[in-house]
Amino acid sequence: MHYIRFCRPPEVQSGRSHSSVKIVLTITTDLSDSFLSPRSPVQLAVVGAYTEHWDGNAELIPVNLTQNNPPTWRAGTRALKLDLPLPPQPIETIQIRPLSRQLTALSTEDVLPGNQGLIMAVYADMPRQGDGRAPSVCFRSLRLSAGGAAAGRPLQIEEDLGESIARHIWDSGIVMVSLLADICLDSTGATGDGKPLPLFCGMLQSESRPLNILELGCGVGVMGIGLARVLSLKQSEHTPHILMTDLPEAEGKARANIARQGETLAAGSDSLDFEPLDWHDGERGILGEKAASRAWDLVVLCDCTYNTDTLPPLVKTLSALHSHSARRSSDAGGHIGTEVLVATKPRHSSESIFFDLMSDDRWNIREQTVLPLPLLDGGGQTVEVYLFRKEG
Repeated sequence: MHYIRFCRPPEVQSGRSHSSVKIVLTITTDLSDSFLSPRSPVQLAVVGAYTEHWDGNAELIPVNLTQNNPPTWRAGTRALKLDLPLPPQPIETIQIRPLSRQLTALSTEDVLPGNQGLIMAVYADMPRQGDGRAPSVCFRSLRLSAGGAAAGRPLQIEEDLGESIARHIWDSGIVMVSLLADICLDSTGATGDGKPLPLFCGMLQSESRPLNILELGCGVGVMGIGLARVLSLKQSEHTPHILMTDLPEAEGKARANIARQGETLAAGSDSLDFEPLDWHDGERGILGEKAASRAWDLVVLCDCTYNTDTLPPLVKTLSALHSHSARRSSDAGGHIGTEVLVATKPRHSSESIFFDLMSDDRWNIREQTVLPLPLLDGGGQTVEVYLFRKEG
């Protein structure tokens, strides 16, 4: 996929007759290692929004700031600089997206087919005149939908402004949230025909007891939060407990995105949480208080296999979590088998060592699928998904 990014915060300038907003944007891949190079120019829409109040209600009113002269992204472009007049109403947020709906990823059903929803829109709060503070974050918005019907409020995920790969959304997270919506929000409840990963589907659809799910390397939290949102919309009598983990420097953004969900999660605050977990500690069985407090039914990770230096401690952490869960469930008089779901966009051949390390540690692949990745200026990129269970 490609992502529209603010290169720097939007800047509002006041003039005698009107105010304007200055924007510098780019369109790149999730790692910002390649600019969009479309065969045909892509026109963009810049849409502001302001709040209008009447009869005690508030409504967000969109205003197309580029209706008469849409900016265009062409092959070879590295950045677009825009200076757009603002309407008299106080614009609160701004959205940049492709003018073509077919090219825009607005819902999970846009992403999963792999042939549309090729570019993710970006949103940012507008700086307030006289405030002197520019926004440091932007956010993505994705409607959760299945069968053509939207479910609940859109999923919003905050990320840092700019082009660095840290604290940004990556491809596998978006694809997995789209798959989860398809699995869990399908009104037929089907887990077999036409659905990938039937064993994983069955686990999510199970009504026997609440699931305990731990995410490794959560980043900004797309997978864990998306999983919590989708499962809350499934209206099950059992609320899963989801613990997102990553290095300490990821905590601020992960917690900000948990807070951004507001009241959209049906469960209480205990249903979704964060705790730091360094895999170098995890491989030695050193877990935080929250990670050590439960036996885990499922461990999930997205886009965590790209750095081969971290793969040995990652695999050992997975095995340590399995052993910990087995001990806790045995002490409680039951038995639990920890499944591991891995979603990865293959980026280089050296990542295959992950599967060798998993095999050496007696992790077996129970099922797998390959999901197409939407891409405008090329093809053949995929997200691979594997469900593992440990032997013995």
